[in-house]
Amino acid sequence: MSINTFCKFHAICIIPKYKIKCLKNKSSRLMPNKWQLILMSEGSLTKNLNYLTSKITKIGVLQQKNSKNQVINRTIRCVWLETCIYTKLTFARSLWILINTNKPYNLINPNKPIGSSFIEYKIDTYKDIHEVYYGYCQNLEKNFPFPKTIWGRKYTLYYANKSSVIIQEFFSPYITYFF
Repeated sequence: MSINTFCKFHAICIIPKYKIKCLKNKSSRLMPNKWQLILMSEGSLTKNLNYLTSKITKIGVLQQKNSKNQVINRTIRCVWLETCIYTKLTFARSLWILINTNKPYNLINPNKPIGSSFIEYKIDTYKDIHEVYYGYCQNLEKNFPFPKTIWGRKYTLYYANKSSVIIQEFFSPYITYFF
């Protein structure tokens, strides 16, 4: 399977986090409750998917590129989060900007979902969700169980009050069938 991991996502609607909180009463019309639970959760997506599907979430790494200099390591990683029966639930791409002193991130297993490693090694992070979006991407839709418009989000993970990982996630419409 080949997919251009930097393919164009065509946003129909982009909602910054601060506007979602202002739209409390109207948000269920704009964003169904099931999607609010997934998109606005500040907990572990991996754990939430495990609970929803009653299956262990695994990753399929599509691309991982590292660039290092003496002080800063940069890694771009693109993965599918999928069930153990290979049902693709989420496409995620992340940019890691790590300074050599970020020791907890050195424990992360590149073959496991990020959240699983954080939980296993008790790495305490803070997730700051920047925006959620609704739109389409033909390349992603082809890989989900059935093609429909896609919800997504973008956020930054902080460790020790320092930004170190920026993540974009695009969710299969199929996720809502597990509710």
